[in-house]
Amino acid sequence: MRFAAGFLFVVLLAGVVAVPAARAPASDPNAALLADLRQGGYVIYLRHAETETTPEPVVRDLADCSWQRNLSAAGRAQAAALGAVLRQQGIAVAAVEASPFCRTRQTAEIAFGRAPAINPDLFYHVSQTPEQVAAANATLKEMLGRHPPTGGNLLLVGHAPTMRDAATVELPEGQGAIVKPGGDGTFRVVARLGTNGISTTGP
Repeated sequence: MRFAAGFLFVVLLAGVVAVPAARAPASDPNAALLADLRQGGYVIYLRHAETETTPEPVVRDLADCSWQRNLSAAGRAQAAALGAVLRQQGIAVAAVEASPFCRTRQTAEIAFGRAPAINPDLFYHVSQTPEQVAAANATLKEMLGRHPPTGGNLLLVGHAPTMRDAATVELPEGQGAIVKPGGDGTFRVVARLGTNGISTTGP
């Protein structure tokens, strides 16, 4: 009788199929970033939106937009869409600064509904000397490495070459890089901003 009971136990045990434990869902890096962005402390560097093809061989009066490469109709729509992305995600921008060029100021005004503070350190033009470009790159690195003074998020609207040289990030018109400052001069580019949203992956 004891043999039969033991045999039955072995048969039942052999019939048990091991079921792997359910895996916990992977954390969403975008969700974690968005939650942190809502708390502030980031620098968002945005390249101006799409522009017309007007040539700019020399710099003239920056208050006069007539000679500059200004936003196209598509660029204006793009700037509005970028502002909408941040509002829809609940990401507040405490301060907005822009290069003195009309295209950067226009991008900020359309996206955020207010005139930006003009930051001459964000200036870039092809007519600058190598020394001027190097100085601008170094200054941008310093800005990206500092915590925003407001405690919120700081948005900078500038040009592609300085961001490429300062952070090895190539930004098409109307795209941005989300930067986490170290507070000690260091920084990390943690995500990209575009009209389709914020993403921690991809270009």
